[in-house]
Amino acid sequence: MAIQQLPIELANQIAAGEVVERPSSVVKELVENALDAGATQLILDIEQGGSKRIRIRDNGGGIVKQELTLALSRHATSKIQSLDDLEHIGSLGFRGEALASISSVSRLRLISKPPEQEEAWQAWAEGRDMQVTVEPAAHPDGTTVDIQDLFFNTPARRKFLRTEKTEFSHIDEVIKRIALSRFEVGFQLNHNGKSVRAFPPAQTEKQQLQRLAKICGGGFAEQASAIDAVDGDFHLSGWLVPPEHCRHQGDIQHFFVNGRMMRDKLLSHAVRQAYEKYLPNERVPTFVLYFELPAEEVDVNVHPAKHEVRFHRQRQVHDFILTRIEQALKQLVATENEQPAMSHQHSYSSQERSPGAASDFYRGASGGSFLGERKASGSLLPNAAQVHHSNTGTKLNTEPEAKLKVEQNWRVLSVFNGVYALIRNEYSLAWLNLAKVHTECVSRKLTRQLQDGLNGQPLLVPVAVSLANLPEPASQWPQQQLNQCGVVYKIQREQAIIEQMPEMLRQGNVVSGFTDLLTLLSEGAEPDQLGRWLAQFAGLESYSLTQAEHWLIQWRSQLAESTDALQRLPLPGENNA
Repeated sequence: MAIQQLPIELANQIAAGEVVERPSSVVKELVENALDAGATQLILDIEQGGSKRIRIRDNGGGIVKQELTLALSRHATSKIQSLDDLEHIGSLGFRGEALASISSVSRLRLISKPPEQEEAWQAWAEGRDMQVTVEPAAHPDGTTVDIQDLFFNTPARRKFLRTEKTEFSHIDEVIKRIALSRFEVGFQLNHNGKSVRAFPPAQTEKQQLQRLAKICGGGFAEQASAIDAVDGDFHLSGWLVPPEHCRHQGDIQHFFVNGRMMRDKLLSHAVRQAYEKYLPNERVPTFVLYFELPAEEVDVNVHPAKHEVRFHRQRQVHDFILTRIEQALKQLVATENEQPAMSHQHSYSSQERSPGAASDFYRGASGGSFLGERKASGSLLPNAAQVHHSNTGTKLNTEPEAKLKVEQNWRVLSVFNGVYALIRNEYSLAWLNLAKVHTECVSRKLTRQLQDGLNGQPLLVPVAVSLANLPEPASQWPQQQLNQCGVVYKIQREQAIIEQMPEMLRQGNVVSGFTDLLTLLSEGAEPDQLGRWLAQFAGLESYSLTQAEHWLIQWRSQLAESTDALQRLPLPGENNA
C-alpha cells in the first residue's frame, strides 16, 4: 500500500482515540479549557452518564466570533505560540486538540460571548464531515460547550462504554479532583436533571475545609493535618492523615502539580516511602497534596491525557517531597503517641534511610534493623518498667552494638509480648524482633518465586468487586503481572470475579488486597518490592517459644549479613551510665 496523507476527518478520529477515552475524559478537557479561560463558576449538565449529553457552561473570557471556526480545528490554541511557550506552560491545556477530537465523535455545539462583544455566536459541527456552521445565538458572557450523542458515529467505541452509573461515577470523580485543585472556582454538577454536587467558591480557610470535607469526607477533614514546606523554588502544601487513621483503600490519594491532577510514579513513590515506616498493616497513605515549582522545571507534554509529567530535577523533587512528608509525619506521630523516656529514640530519624533509597513497598515494619521499630499505636520495645519485670533487673540500652554478630551462639530465653525474643549468648543479652525476621525471610522467598510466578490458591467462594471501585479500567490492568502474582479473575457484568489469590492474601480482605496489588503493579513495582509487600501478610500476631527458636535459626542462616539485627541489653553488673 502506498504512503499517503490521511484525510483530516480520519486524523481527527485517530486523535480522538487518545483524547476521548470515555465521557469523563471529555468533561476533564472541557473543564480545563474553561478554567484556562478564567471561569469562576461552572455548571455541568450530564445525561445518561455522559453518553447522551454533556453540557458545560462557564463565565470565562469567551471566544470571539472570528475564532469560533478555528477553535474547532486541530492544533489551534491561544495558549502557546512558540517552543519557548511550550517550555513555560502555565495553562492546563495547550495542544489545541480537544474540541476538534471531541467534535469528530459527537454532535458538538459551541456558544460563546466575550464581554467586549455585543452578541453571542454559536458554532456547531457533527462527526466525520467536520463542516462548521456559525450562527447568532443568545448567551450571557462566557462559553457553553454542548456535546450530544458521544460516539454516535463510532459504534465500536460506544460498545466499550460501561453502565450509566459507572460512567457518571468517573465524571463525578473528575469534578471532585478538579474542585480540590481550584478552591476559588464554584462547581455545579447535575445528572439527569438532578443536582449531584454543589461546590460554592471557597475563599476562606473555613470554606476550603468545608469543601475538603464534602469531597474527602468529614473524617478526613477532622483527622488531616496541614503541611506547608518551601525549599527554594519548591513548595509543598496540603493535608496529610496521620498513619494510624489512614484508609485501607487508596481512594483518597490526590496529588496536584502546578494545579494539574497527577498520577505520577515518582510522586507516588516519594509519598509511599515517606509513610511506609509509620503505617499499620493493610493501610495506605491518605493525603491531598499540592506541589508548585517553576513551569520550566516540569514537562507536561509526555502523556496524552497529561496525567504524568517529567521533572527536570527528578532526584531533587523526589527527595524534597520525601523528606518534608517524613518530617511532618514524625511530628504527627510524636504528637499522637507520647512515649516514655525509655522508648527507642531513632525510629523517626532521617539517618535511618537516605531520601533516595528504593521503596520497600512494605507497610508497618520497614527499615534496616530487626529491632527498634515502632508502630503508630505505641512502642515496640519494652519500657523501663517492663524490662524490670522481665527479671533482667537492668535498663534497656537502645544503642545497637556492632559486636553483636549473627554467627554467635545465640539461644532463646523467653518471648516478650508474643513478638520479641529475649536471646543471649556467652557475652550478650538482646531482643530479636521475630515478626520482622519472619517477614524478611518470607520476602526473600517470595521475591525468588515471583520471577517464575506464584501459585494462586482458589477461593472457597469467588469474590466479586465492582469495576467502578477499582483504580484502573480493566483494559489497563497488567494481566501478565497479576497472573504471576497468583491472581486469577474474570470480567463479568461490570464486575471482576476474583477466583484465585496468593496464599497470604486469600485469608484477609480479598477486595482490599486485590485493589492494593493492582495499584502497586500499575505503579511498576518490581518483584523485590512486591515480595516485601506480600510478606507483610505472612507474619503472626504472636510467636511461641518453639517458633521463636525456629526464626532465630532462620535469622542466623538467611540474614547473616545483618550485623545491626539486635538491640543489646547490658548484662547484670555492667555499667549502664
